[in-house]
Amino acid sequence: MLLGITTAVGGGVLRDITARETPALVQVSTDLYAIPAAVGAVVVAGAHHAELAVPVVAAGAAVFVFLFRIVAMLRHWTAPRAR
Repeated sequence: MLLGITTAVGGGVLRDITARETPALVQVSTDLYAIPAAVGAVVVAGAHHAELAVPVVAAGAAVFVFLFRIVAMLRHWTAPRAR
């Protein structure tokens, strides 16, 4: 799960660092993208643990995460803030 999240989020962080911007991952007002990646990674890891057809589940999880991210961008969903 950690590898899936790191891979999904790492590209955006590298992009922001290369562009000399504050990484979107640490900005408060950024739309969700780490949480959908985590959900997808958990689904695929759960499928592997349950001995399901991982390629089929992984493809479905990828579509779900993509759509989740698009909806989050369109509706400007953000992660809850820490107190």
